[in-house]
Amino acid sequence: MDVRQPTGSAADAASGDDQTEPALAVPPSAAEVVVAPPSRRARILTVVKWAAAVLALALLIVGVARQWDDIVRDFARLDVGTVALGVLLTLVALVANMLSWRAMMAATGFRVRPAAASSIFFVGQLGKYIPGGVWSIAAQAELGRAHGLARTGSAVASLASMLVSMVTAALVGILALLFGAPDGLTTFWWLGIVVVIGLVALTPPVLGRLIALAMRLLRRPPQDIVLSWGGTVMSIVWSVVMWIAYGLQASFVLHAFGSDSPALFPVATGAYAVAWLVGFLFVIAPAGLGAREAVLVVLLGSVTTPTGALALAVVSRAFMTIGDVVLAGLGAALAVRHRRRTAAAADPGKPQTRHW
Repeated sequence: MDVRQPTGSAADAASGDDQTEPALAVPPSAAEVVVAPPSRRARILTVVKWAAAVLALALLIVGVARQWDDIVRDFARLDVGTVALGVLLTLVALVANMLSWRAMMAATGFRVRPAAASSIFFVGQLGKYIPGGVWSIAAQAELGRAHGLARTGSAVASLASMLVSMVTAALVGILALLFGAPDGLTTFWWLGIVVVIGLVALTPPVLGRLIALAMRLLRRPPQDIVLSWGGTVMSIVWSVVMWIAYGLQASFVLHAFGSDSPALFPVATGAYAVAWLVGFLFVIAPAGLGAREAVLVVLLGSVTTPTGALALAVVSRAFMTIGDVVLAGLGAALAVRHRRRTAAAADPGKPQTRHW
């Protein structure tokens, strides 16, 4: 890794064809600096990145347009306080997801500053609106290069974070079923075995092997993946915080639509987590459109009507879109600030200015 970059750790010094060049021992003078024109591969990658960004935004707009009438109808039934709280909890969940990714970056040996993590993660998250399920990983790996992170290392951490989200979603869903459904522990006791298996899968040695397997399936070069316990545990903790925030959001929305079941919070949290997981695995639809709605209707049947479940699906997706756009805008602004500071540092003769 280029030690002149501010956000990657020394762990990025491993060899690889996607590493940035090493820092020079003696800085060259201004007369010695030769800026090479971008290569053909670099120009192609730039075009592909912009095309992917435009496609993601277009699909996001199309998704909103398709549900616009439903969004307007369902939002009209909510008071301002519920909408504000729903958006706030969605932002909390999205930030927790970013912190889970950042902790996993630390687990793989990369220390990423919060501003850089926000820039990489939130802008890259727009890739989830492109069908396929892995575009956000590719986007985050590419965006990480501006902060001195190797593509492979960033992709490994993103994939690990995604696996953590998937496993915790399944575990949260199972626990909500066990404790939220009547006689859940008696009827579904055997799901406790699945919980134990899931917890084992999240231990660094096992999770590292799962990531290596996933990299082989994606036809990527073999990786010797070692995860730290501290970073992995914090990634899991932040992932659970994310699901709790989403569960609170779902509970408030369902309450506004008439649900008052004592089991509302655990069932809503579990249903939301499982619906996200199914939607993620349903790779042919952008952001799991359609699959998540169907799962919510089925799993929320004990605490609300099908109409309430569909309303939650529409409203929560609108909250998610608002959150993604707001935080992607923040991430883009941070990326612009980083580029300006990097350019200023590379040109000592240029007056230094501060950008908020």
